[in-house]
Amino acid sequence: MDGEQLRVMRCAAMLFAERGFLGTSVNDLTESAGLTKNAFYSLFPTKEALAAAIVEYTANQWPPLVDQFEALKAPALDTVIALSFEVAEKYASDVLVRAGIRLSLERDAIKTPVARPFEGWVGDIERLLSPAGEWELMGLACPADVAARVIVTCLVGALQLASTGEVDVSKRLVDVWTVVLPGLRPTPDIAARIATGQSLRERARAQAVATAPTTLWRAVDIS
Repeated sequence: MDGEQLRVMRCAAMLFAERGFLGTSVNDLTESAGLTKNAFYSLFPTKEALAAAIVEYTANQWPPLVDQFEALKAPALDTVIALSFEVAEKYASDVLVRAGIRLSLERDAIKTPVARPFEGWVGDIERLLSPAGEWELMGLACPADVAARVIVTCLVGALQLASTGEVDVSKRLVDVWTVVLPGLRPTPDIAARIATGQSLRERARAQAVATAPTTLWRAVDIS
């Protein structure tokens, strides 16, 4: 992935995040990026290929992020909470991530194979929660994979609601955890658990800054 492709992806992401895949035309994309159609197609063969590249970018951010937080050796649920707040922050600050999540939800309209970032989220959260054994959700027995899917569903829903711009996404996420945490075994002190997860996120970010010249959530080569 070269610099010009990434620049065009960012221009496109602003349109996709706001209008969606079907609401954005190739003319919109070329105008936004300041390109002729020939120049555009020399970078991406189709609008679908461009959308797929943005989703792939988003999917590729998750694995190194999980590695950073797991390295802190915190309790599983605290790690999951911290990860969710880091995703929320990047959703708010990185238009590529914002567009990638919207395009992931519009995958049926894209008509070309695209990455499935949410499956990676579910898989890693399930892996984090599994050592604790079976969980309870709202008083019912709940395997780790079900708990993981509920958490990811709530996270994605919070991101989508926050995309209206009516409220800070982190506030939406506090609302989500305030509702979800009482139903997860073991029953935690809700406010303290959320605060612990947020503090863990800050520790991970500080550690990343101290050990690497790039940001915790950094662009990766998806070519």
